[in-house]
Amino acid sequence: MRKIFVCLCFIVLLIPAYSISAPSEKATANAVAQPVDTSLIASGVIGVKYSSQVGKRVKVAIEKSGNVYYYDLPNDGTINYLPLQMKNGSYNVSVYEQIKGTSYLPVHQTAVQLSLEDLNQVYLQSVQNVHWNKSMKPIKKAAELTSKLKRNEDKVKAIHSYIVKNVKYDSQKLKTVQPGYIPSIEATFEENKGICYDYSSLFAAMLRSQGIPAKVAMGYTPGVKGYHAWNEVYIKELNKWVVIDTTVDASSKKASPIYKKNSLYSKEKEY
Repeated sequence: MRKIFVCLCFIVLLIPAYSISAPSEKATANAVAQPVDTSLIASGVIGVKYSSQVGKRVKVAIEKSGNVYYYDLPNDGTINYLPLQMKNGSYNVSVYEQIKGTSYLPVHQTAVQLSLEDLNQVYLQSVQNVHWNKSMKPIKKAAELTSKLKRNEDKVKAIHSYIVKNVKYDSQKLKTVQPGYIPSIEATFEENKGICYDYSSLFAAMLRSQGIPAKVAMGYTPGVKGYHAWNEVYIKELNKWVVIDTTVDASSKKASPIYKKNSLYSKEKEY
């Protein structure tokens, strides 16, 4: 029997209960001339930045064919890279600035076109909630763990084993984490603890750094109380995506198959 534990992830943004006002001339005039950077769109990501009034929050909505992903954005003009993970086609990107409380004003809207030959390319990139670069300790550790391995499946298993053995579930963090929380793979690696969002972000980043496509998936699964995060990983040798749940494996006292049954996982979002 699978161990039941609580894993209530506060995701980038679920569909919010915010009111949106019509844009004003003042807001349009104050908007960043071009807050959307498409220089990396050939890799399946875009950059978004916006400087707002002091204390005003900023949000981004990325929409395609009626499906929308929402993100919190720094209000100081710092660029964040976000995935275009809803396959090829036209995306609408909207930036919203807080007016007061839960009221937001649209300050920029633009359309971008995604046309990738390999859709898995999106899941190799560094983005807001799977942020990594080669200078980070966990990324260097991934290179160390896989240095003598040739097969991608063996690399996946080596990194999975390291995380499961070394990272502990942080029940105290679960009690205090706030909405809008974004994982830091460096903090998770250094502290050797985290919640499900931390596990899945760390695993995805370490795999992506080795050229292995990996998603952070979010939704529900039996045995885990609350909203949960896990990974889907593309195994080249198997020519398919598999479900891997490092949080469950790290919390289990008994060894369980690394690849989980897809039917046990109800996915709502993927990054």
